[in-house]
Amino acid sequence: MYVMEDDFWKISNFIMENYRYGNAYKRAFDKGLIKKMPSIREIKEKAADIVRNTVPNYEYVPEWIRTLRRFPVGNFVSFPAEILRTGTGIVQQSIKEINDPILRTIGMKRLAGLAVTTAVVPAATVEMFKTIYDYTEDELAALKRFLPSWSKNSTILPMRDEETGDLKYIDFSHGFAYDTLIRPVQTILNAVAAGETNEDALMTSFVKGIATSTAELGQPFIAESIWTEAFLDVLRGGGKTKDGKILYT
Repeated sequence: MYVMEDDFWKISNFIMENYRYGNAYKRAFDKGLIKKMPSIREIKEKAADIVRNTVPNYEYVPEWIRTLRRFPVGNFVSFPAEILRTGTGIVQQSIKEINDPILRTIGMKRLAGLAVTTAVVPAATVEMFKTIYDYTEDELAALKRFLPSWSKNSTILPMRDEETGDLKYIDFSHGFAYDTLIRPVQTILNAVAAGETNEDALMTSFVKGIATSTAELGQPFIAESIWTEAFLDVLRGGGKTKDGKILYT
């Protein structure tokens, strides 16, 4: 079922890319912009190449990343590695298409789609939750000051208990595929927002933010694996994890 779900998106994207490219070249041919239509096979090969470079595919995970999975470090390293590869691939493909008069519209839509996914969707979802649960910006900022370390640089969806009015939240980043790409930016913004108005202090916060975001970007590749972390949490003593979460009393 897991493999089939992955294949579904690859096949769907291939059909869509094949359709878009076929239509683009057909319009160009009808307008006299090109004298010969690419063959069906050539268009299919272009569509397949786009899917290879823009849709996560674990067959393309580098060998050194796969090796990490055999060590007691590296949590789900293949997924963030593929998000980084395909995110870069989407940008590269968009630029290539934008520079081609025949494919410019496709490139603009592709780039806009990435921008909406990585920038607009998280922000819009946060605003929607703020409206639903009647949150002010000050309340959201206050809530973020009490987040645990693993959520402090996440995109937070604020909620409110209907009976008690207590503030709650959902960590949106843990369910958002492209969080790997946007989390470094969020980390820097949080670091600067928490700084003073003094210019030197802000620059210090900015530099620290870059360092933190870089570390978070690489964290999945160097962190303890689930079984290693669970084993060490039990042995660390005190009944708490390294982050202070209580396992047992």
